[in-house]
Amino acid sequence: MTGWLIIKFLKANIVYNTWLDTYAQDGFPKVEGWVDARLLPILKLLHQTQAEMAVQGGALEIGVHHGRFFLPLNAMVAPGEASSFAIDLFEDQALNIDRSGHGSSSKFAESLRLYDRHGGANVQIIAGDSTRLRHGDLARFRAIPPKVISIDGGHTVEHTLSDLQFAEAILHDKGAVFLDDILNAHWIGVFEGAVTYLQRRPTLWPVFIGYNKLILVPMSVHASYLASLRKHLPGGKIMALCGYSLLAPAA
Repeated sequence: MTGWLIIKFLKANIVYNTWLDTYAQDGFPKVEGWVDARLLPILKLLHQTQAEMAVQGGALEIGVHHGRFFLPLNAMVAPGEASSFAIDLFEDQALNIDRSGHGSSSKFAESLRLYDRHGGANVQIIAGDSTRLRHGDLARFRAIPPKVISIDGGHTVEHTLSDLQFAEAILHDKGAVFLDDILNAHWIGVFEGAVTYLQRRPTLWPVFIGYNKLILVPMSVHASYLASLRKHLPGGKIMALCGYSLLAPAA
């Protein structure tokens, strides 16, 4: 890595870490949602790893609710870098067949106004069913592939499988995907959907499990992500899921 790239990388990390520390104090406790605060240091590590790989792109979340997790994901995106996408049923709760979450477009907009790094300027909001997206035109997502995707929409087996396949189709080739509620006993459809997906030998491989999230990355960079996680989380334990190696943090 050349000198100017090292400086750029260090500055990007300082800016993101400073923003995230402020958000952890001011925004995170006030934005409604179900996100474990122990994920925030994992986001710092993920941002650092992607910066070292020179990964550029936006963020995308399926099931944003009020934006508690979307905001720190979108903060990974530098000003002018790319658009980010927020996908949720919002007020169309007739489509929420498993009653997982209850997003509010007005509360999400307020979260963007108060706490988003970009004031929502780079965010495209899509109100609708994520299972229909993969059947439409994906050009707007693939123009600049998102470098980080969060899946927290419908929690059925079918929703989970569909959303993982959608993420695989549009993710940056060095990006990362978060799958929520992977070990939540109230939403076992997520675990079944993830296992079904992994048994089909996909190109996204699990690399981390913890704090109610499963992180998956493209198979070509799985070793790099796993090495970075092991380096910065030395107390973690290597586990196996469907034949894939992944790290679980120290208890």
